[in-house]
Amino acid sequence: MEILQPENPIANIDDGRGSVAAAMDGLTKAGIALVERAVEIGLAESVAALYRNDPLEAEGAVRDMVFGMVRSVLTDAFAALDDHGPSLQADGRTHRKAEVTPGRAMTMFGPVDFLRSRYRPSGTGTSLVPAEAVLGLTAGGLTPAAAGLSMYLMSGLTARESEDAWRRLCGKGPSTASLVRLSGEAGTCMEACSGALLEDLRAREEMPVEAVSLLVSLDGVMMRMNAETADGNAMDAGWREASCGVVALLDAQGNTLESRYIGRLPEAGKTSLKSQLKAEAFHWLKLNPDLKLAAVADGAKDNWPFLDSLCPDVVLLDFWHGAQHLKAAADAAFGPDTAAGTAWFEKWRHVLRHDPKGAGKVIDAMRHLLRKGKGAEDIRKELAYFRSNRRRMNCAAAAEAGFAIGSGAVETGDS
Repeated sequence: MEILQPENPIANIDDGRGSVAAAMDGLTKAGIALVERAVEIGLAESVAALYRNDPLEAEGAVRDMVFGMVRSVLTDAFAALDDHGPSLQADGRTHRKAEVTPGRAMTMFGPVDFLRSRYRPSGTGTSLVPAEAVLGLTAGGLTPAAAGLSMYLMSGLTARESEDAWRRLCGKGPSTASLVRLSGEAGTCMEACSGALLEDLRAREEMPVEAVSLLVSLDGVMMRMNAETADGNAMDAGWREASCGVVALLDAQGNTLESRYIGRLPEAGKTSLKSQLKAEAFHWLKLNPDLKLAAVADGAKDNWPFLDSLCPDVVLLDFWHGAQHLKAAADAAFGPDTAAGTAWFEKWRHVLRHDPKGAGKVIDAMRHLLRKGKGAEDIRKELAYFRSNRRRMNCAAAAEAGFAIGSGAVETGDS
């Protein structure tokens, strides 16, 4: 009776110069023999003839030939993984061989069909398929290598586009529906083990000796959501706000030394993002309690309660967002992009950036604009924005202390 250990399904393969080394030697010898046989039958001449006719078609034909041969070998190899006898032990229970059924694994070389045994436990419980456990198949039947390529493609393409990329690269690959399921499976797995993964990564990190401050920033970006159905069709889910955050270590000159980005798909209140940002910030502060903490964001009201909860040394409105609102007031009072409006804007933008009392002076200047009468409604709107964010607009003092005055780091993450 064999003892199967699910947590280490290939424990029976040693990692020394034993069976693994012998298998690699055998693989190398087989490759040499195949090349010698190809020379004997004049394979190169046949391939050359195909290239003369159509290079694109020729390359596809050679790929299909090689991949087809590999799939034939894998069929027998996967079946050999199924030799576990009439019964086996797993998790302290006896599982007995119940049936042999056809199985399919999606590999980098395309789908491989093979026979696999199913073992059922005494009493109730989940059946085991040892061959699939050894192969490390996903719920959708992909090998780790095939799943890795799929997730790499899905990181920049839709499921349907990824299916097409698979076809172009390998001739055959997982369906759109399989890729959608894989994405969901990977997301669930990542959420479940993200805490342990982050702790492992943090344990290896070292604090740069040049670090003097820590920047925390978050932002949202509106996305047109297409909910992809199981059959690969897109369903319009409307516009929703995704979120991004950054925790960055800065030196005394405000240069970035290390950055950690966190992104989340649309979620009410950015709850997960905020929790992860807080944990990341406190991780660095634990390593160096002397770090000065700066919280920077745009004027979105729901950002400030979270950032204030971190007890930062400085809380800043992103200077460039403030300048945009200042420009809006100038356009309302003088007309869009007029000489007078541009001069007014540039003057007060300089004051906002460099004068320690710049925010108050800009507010007074905007109140003066109101008395002119033109664009009063828009100016009142911008004036209210500056008043509500006044305490977060001391850019001169923050810059002098070496803090970042903009949220460019998180804006980059949004992109």
